[in-house]
Amino acid sequence: MPALLAATGVLVQGHRIERDLGDRVAHAIDESGNADGAVSVDGRRVTVSGVVPRESARVQALVAAVPGVTAVTVHDAEPGQLLLLVRANEIVLAGTPADAAERSALVEAVTARAGDHRVTDVLAPKAGQRLPVAPAVAASIAGAVVDNGVHDFTGVVQGGVLTARATVVDEQRATTFGGVLTGAAGNLRVAPAIEVGPSIQDSALDLPALGDSINRLVGGNGSIRFQPDTTTWQGHGPVLVQRVARMLLVAPRATITVRGHASAAAADARGLAETRARMVRDVVLGQGVNPAMVETAVSLDDAPESTDTSRQVDILVR
Repeated sequence: MPALLAATGVLVQGHRIERDLGDRVAHAIDESGNADGAVSVDGRRVTVSGVVPRESARVQALVAAVPGVTAVTVHDAEPGQLLLLVRANEIVLAGTPADAAERSALVEAVTARAGDHRVTDVLAPKAGQRLPVAPAVAASIAGAVVDNGVHDFTGVVQGGVLTARATVVDEQRATTFGGVLTGAAGNLRVAPAIEVGPSIQDSALDLPALGDSINRLVGGNGSIRFQPDTTTWQGHGPVLVQRVARMLLVAPRATITVRGHASAAAADARGLAETRARMVRDVVLGQGVNPAMVETAVSLDDAPESTDTSRQVDILVR
């Protein structure tokens, strides 16, 4: 029995040491401005995951300097997705930068190559993820599109691949642009679909990619929600809806469903859900989206209004 008690004491003490070490490492990372790093401790060995690659060496040194740490492993944030759309004189950027610094670097790099095009930023920083390509490469792709007079372009970068769809005015330019795009994409594998014609058909837009980018934008900014049992916006809801609407402008023939939620137990639940949906729709239309594209729907949920999903509004694209 004494041996068992002693072993139990050692185990408890070990867990206490790990918790204390983890807390001190997390505090050091937070103080350094890398709040998104996830910390795990095994004995005195520390692993930090979800770190922006440019910060890996600094985080490694920072954690190694914490008293009690004997070994450090740093895992970079996983690459996410980047959507680059060019329509007429506008470039739309959507995707998952790791933080505000990576977001700014991308916008600045693309703006420098945008010429007379306006750059619309609907990027949504996401903890544990990062852009799948360096800002310089994204800017090179945008520059290739602008410099070659391609006014209808959809590019999705994910998993080391640039999936691109574009329309150009003749066969010669189609051949030329394919080579230019491959050169601009650096180490990315390019999967192009280049057509000859006056304008890309709206049905050819990568609507699933657009919808996914909208979901990332909304989910990464707290979703579009209202206060329980009311039609009072929660947080910066209208601003978020405006950003979504700017993305929807690139798909002028898509069908957009604005679905308002409310708890079935709420007073006048259907009216509450309908009003929430209409409020979001009105903000979308205020940004210039064609009213004929937008429909509203309601969802009466079993969960109470205190549940986030029972007082949110979804924006669906198809």
